[in-house]
Amino acid sequence: MDEEILKYVATKSDLENLVSRDEFRQSQDKILSRVDEIVAIVRRLDQERVFTFEYVKRLEAEVEKNRKDIDHIKDILKIS
Repeated sequence: MDEEILKYVATKSDLENLVSRDEFRQSQDKILSRVDEIVAIVRRLDQERVFTFEYVKRLEAEVEKNRKDIDHIKDILKIS
């Protein structure tokens, strides 16, 4: 039964929808080049994420240092 269905589908296929090997390769090349572009973008985004994370860590360290300095100045000036 399955073989009969496959034979029917194979013989019934629309010849207008078939593409040549060159057309197929061209469309495949376009798809692969788009995928390469997407991969490059994702890599850049990942690098930016790492740099942003490090920048935030540096900022947090600066904030903590400034808080300590402010607390020290408050102690000197006797401000709560």
